[in-house]
Amino acid sequence: MNLRSLALIGVIIFAFNLTGCAVLKGKEASPQVPEIQQQLYSLQRWKLDGRIAVKYGDEGWNANLTWEHEDRQDRLLISGPFSQGAVSIIMQSGLIYINEGNGVVTSSHEPDDLLKKRLGFSVPLPSLRYWVLGVPTPGFEYESKINAEAGVRGFEQQAWVLTFENYENVASFILPQKITIQGNAVRLRLVVDEWVLKN
Repeated sequence: MNLRSLALIGVIIFAFNLTGCAVLKGKEASPQVPEIQQQLYSLQRWKLDGRIAVKYGDEGWNANLTWEHEDRQDRLLISGPFSQGAVSIIMQSGLIYINEGNGVVTSSHEPDDLLKKRLGFSVPLPSLRYWVLGVPTPGFEYESKINAEAGVRGFEQQAWVLTFENYENVASFILPQKITIQGNAVRLRLVVDEWVLKN
């Protein structure tokens, strides 16, 4: 599997199984999501810079990640050291654009179908915009998972499980700083170096 395919996988896949967890069920921005965190649902503009480590089958890869969210559009840039193998992804209103460089640009109104065709499986792209903020996607059932002994928490949603290991205070919010994820033969670790919340 080449660098660009691994980069796409690294951005898209989020799940990690916990053991010994208490489970709570909820919908939408339920009472299980702290009130201060519920305000993240109305956050319109933010940016994160960080790093991802991907393990997919026998392949492994590390990359830099920049993700900008503005209103209804998300722009992601994934690149290796010195910007090698850069891939950009734009998601807006059910439309996805993937620019793999060298004039190779793919777009589709069926993001999941496009990803399944290119990667062999599909993922809930619209949910990622919420998951990186540490909150469940509105309108879908989820299960909160808390492991007090390990000092971690997370949730399972749409057959994906997210574990948030570290948090940091950003303005009046508490945002994830380290996320470990596993699913569909993929293991991903996202470390956020900087969060920027825009007016």
